[in-house]
Amino acid sequence: MRLSVFTISLAFLAVHLAIAALVPLFDDEAYYALWARDLALGYYDHPPMIAYMIRMGTNLFGETALGIRLFPAIGFVASGYLVGDMARRMSGGAVGLPVLATTLYNLSLLVFALGSFATPDAPSTLFWVAALWAAIRATNTLPDTRSAMLWWVCTGLLIGFGGLSKFTNAFLAFGLLAYLIATLKGRAYLLTRLPYMTVVAAILPLLPYLFWNLQNDWLGLERQGARLVASGFSTRYLGEYAALLLLAPTPLVSWFAFRALKAPPKDSALLVWSSVPLLLYFAYHATHAPVQANWIVPLQALFAIPAAFGLAQAQSPRLWTKATLAIALLMSVGLVATTFNPFTPIGTTDNPPNQTRGWSATQDAITELLEETGATWIATTDYARTGSLAIRFPQVRVWSVAQLQRYGFRGAFPSELCTAPGLLIERARRSETTSETAPSLFETVEATHAAIRTQDGVSLMRYHLTPVSRVKSPDLCPN
Repeated sequence: MRLSVFTISLAFLAVHLAIAALVPLFDDEAYYALWARDLALGYYDHPPMIAYMIRMGTNLFGETALGIRLFPAIGFVASGYLVGDMARRMSGGAVGLPVLATTLYNLSLLVFALGSFATPDAPSTLFWVAALWAAIRATNTLPDTRSAMLWWVCTGLLIGFGGLSKFTNAFLAFGLLAYLIATLKGRAYLLTRLPYMTVVAAILPLLPYLFWNLQNDWLGLERQGARLVASGFSTRYLGEYAALLLLAPTPLVSWFAFRALKAPPKDSALLVWSSVPLLLYFAYHATHAPVQANWIVPLQALFAIPAAFGLAQAQSPRLWTKATLAIALLMSVGLVATTFNPFTPIGTTDNPPNQTRGWSATQDAITELLEETGATWIATTDYARTGSLAIRFPQVRVWSVAQLQRYGFRGAFPSELCTAPGLLIERARRSETTSETAPSLFETVEATHAAIRTQDGVSLMRYHLTPVSRVKSPDLCPN
């Protein structure tokens, strides 16, 4: 049976959904799931698209790991399908090449590792790839036709939806503008109304989010805009950034992607130019801070599609294709199997895989103390604890009493909790034996209890569990 892009995509979807159902939530996912309980036009940390995707899944399967991760996983797989369709159009319908492009994309380290989890990278990558797919259709449609107008508007809308996922998707708009200016084919479109309709279409989905920022003192834009400000200059992270770009698609994929530039396929200029602004921004960011691995996920299509062409042009294409796929499979599956294995922690740091481990005994200790003290709610001081405890204790109200700017979407703090007995749960530093923040947050503070989350004899996180009551903050409990 000849494989198709659709069947390959279904196979990867099955893998991602299995991982999604089996691996417990990590802290950021739980925090985003808290957003999905109270949908809003915007949030402090990111635009709202991830919350909308999570809510669709929890409406179907409840607030379970599978429900929370369902549509983010579908989003990643859908982007892989579109990668295959782009390769098909760029190759003129060559047999096998679209399937190879989809497979290489799905086996890139970052797509395979993140494709099962609920983070803003899922909608960001989906809409980045989808906008690029629509742009290829737009620039290959006669400009004086109705179809051309629809494809250009579709491109703009997809860029806008990407902006509702992560701000980095805005760089795709600058990349398409660079393509229009730098290429002869692109400049011809500048004389038509089509690119300008695209700009309007891109802005439309962003208007509600901009309105939310206006109502909230530009909270979201100010937080993310702070990344644009350099705090010094150093070449320390540039090498790491270059290594990340080349290793994330897996080494042979990167090699054959560059080999393809010797005889670039149709529309490769659009593929390259659309990525240049984001590549340059990350290079600038690397002059003063590290580039996080997940940030470059949308760029994996830039490598997978040319690599498929490069392998087809190789002297021994079948041999090199097998080798490339084998190495990519080994690296990607090995990475996920190692980091999310259910037995052995990955070091002792507070990384996402370790955040999924050792919760059973810790939850029992918290439940026991809640019953013993008569606490009716859980208080927290950081978003990680707020999200993870809200998901793990759905029968108990969990509210943060610090970092209040993060939680405007939840509405007013319940007035009955102002004087009710609660349990303050904080991450504890090794040198602390009691909560240092509790007295500044509550009028009544009892003795602090300790809890340690462990697995396989490895200490992963120390907690302070402090019975408290009578919230001090006038922002939460005005007199």
